[in-house]
Amino acid sequence: MTFGQWFSFQGRIRRKTWWLAYVLPLVALSIVASVIDISLGFVTFTEDAMPEDGFAVSAQGIGPFSLLALIPSLWGGLAGQVKRWHDRDKSGWWVLINLIPLVGPIWALIETAFLSGTPGPNRFGPDPKGGAGVAQWQAAPPPGAWQPQQPQPQQWQPQPQWQQPPQQWQPPPQPPQGPPPGYGQPPPGYGQQPPPGYGQPPPGYGQPPPGYGQPPPGYGQPPPPGYGQQPPPPPGYGQPPRGSVPPVRRE
Repeated sequence: MTFGQWFSFQGRIRRKTWWLAYVLPLVALSIVASVIDISLGFVTFTEDAMPEDGFAVSAQGIGPFSLLALIPSLWGGLAGQVKRWHDRDKSGWWVLINLIPLVGPIWALIETAFLSGTPGPNRFGPDPKGGAGVAQWQAAPPPGAWQPQQPQPQQWQPQPQWQQPPQQWQPPPQPPQGPPPGYGQPPPGYGQQPPPGYGQPPPGYGQPPPGYGQPPPGYGQPPPPGYGQQPPPPPGYGQPPRGSVPPVRRE
């Protein structure tokens, strides 16, 4: 068993492996750590006087080596017990049964320390004791996981014989060499005299149009009669309508 397998929660282990690889080393580690703490003075013992027995010894404090040994003890204890539950073909969550007072630890001890695992491979791995079915067992992939496809054998097929193409290859036509026709010659009419009237302004250029600067007809004459006067009101404007009752003044 490698160092990584010792801390792993996967697979199965037999009862012999659990006792020799987990229980005894962890107990020895705890004892050695306690002895080092006591020898270095991190843990002290006191004698308490008792009327019945005379005296009693009690330890005070916990040393740093005991705290360091607690980490692999907890992790290794859980990993070993989970793999023993797997050997019993049960989920590793059964380790939580230790939280039940008195009954839980006794049940876990009987299951993991004294009862044999399931013979042959189960859903957690092959039988750690060996036997039939070990070589054929493979871990079941999780549902929906990708599985590589096995290559299918291909049958040999004869290759078709080479046939000469119907038309032979011909090189592409070469472009004509030399400049194109008319290259370097001036266009028609280049250098001849311009037509008559070229550069002269059109007739009437710069002269004002007829009537420019003269006032329009009627400009400056008096306005027509009635301009600016208010039109007379329509007939009956300001008179009360017919049939209306005049207001009565009350004293």
